[in-house]
Amino acid sequence: MPYNGRVQVYELTEALSEVPGVEVTIKRGLLWVHIPAIGDTAQLAPDEVLAAESVFVPTREPAVQFDLKRGREVLPLIVTVDDMVFTPAYADDLVEKGAYRRIPAMPNLISYSEMHRDVRALGKAIDDPALDLDPETLAATLLAHRCFLAGAMRVGLWPVRVAAWWEYANARVGGPAGLAPLRSDPDWDDLMADVAEARRQTASPSQSPSVHR
Repeated sequence: MPYNGRVQVYELTEALSEVPGVEVTIKRGLLWVHIPAIGDTAQLAPDEVLAAESVFVPTREPAVQFDLKRGREVLPLIVTVDDMVFTPAYADDLVEKGAYRRIPAMPNLISYSEMHRDVRALGKAIDDPALDLDPETLAATLLAHRCFLAGAMRVGLWPVRVAAWWEYANARVGGPAGLAPLRSDPDWDDLMADVAEARRQTASPSQSPSVHR
């Protein structure tokens, strides 16, 4: 339902009560929506939620869509029994103004589990000598994955494990030709700091990101 005036937290918790398995808590005035299956939590400010509606998803299981106000944009966040679905960020919002960039076709919506699968797959494949991607295609894929991550962060998620795979692949490639210069982003820097801390706490002789599964 669309909300008129200030949204009360209980209205959001009532909407989420329709979705089994979702863990909801309230901390420091924020609604924390945790999905155990993906291991991440969306932190939402109630006054940024414009609407909450039950929606149809392909699995036919219960799901709720929040419409979130982010500046001049309204972004969807769909909460399902085992996933969250959101809109990837635009590449133009991430790369330096005027910089050349090539990017594959982007989905209008992507689920967290799909993002994790795709970014992890590239991270695992990057050391495979049989991987045959030209540098420009590889750069475009890394940029697309960065758009996925930025989209997740815009709706209150904090995908440390997925970002670790992205950082690993990007570092192993060493800046392929065609990779557009990215804008400075303090939130991304904070996420990378958490990636580094997670690696430090789970130190492993393995070369691949130990914070990931």
